[in-house]
Amino acid sequence: MQALTYGYVRDDLADGRGEELERALRDLARSRGLCFAATFHESCDGDGTALAELTHELQRADAHHVLTPSLDHLGGQTIPREILIARLARDAAAHVLTLDG
Repeated sequence: MQALTYGYVRDDLADGRGEELERALRDLARSRGLCFAATFHESCDGDGTALAELTHELQRADAHHVLTPSLDHLGGQTIPREILIARLARDAAAHVLTLDG
């Protein structure tokens, strides 16, 4: 059985390429042998609602992979990004994979 994975995209960083990025995330999942379930889109406000919903869904589904176009989508500055990645790891035992490696 393939491990379940979810995507996370900040719409303000997608530059109108949300569908293209989601296809790329699905392709990445397939190439890694993961089962892609859905993408959580953070609104331009960036209030963290989608990230909180993603974390809850990871816990509910016992899923442990998050795909995102780049680490910039999990923050924008090193400290907040590192905190978000650590929170995903702590709260949902999730690993983050990015399109940019």
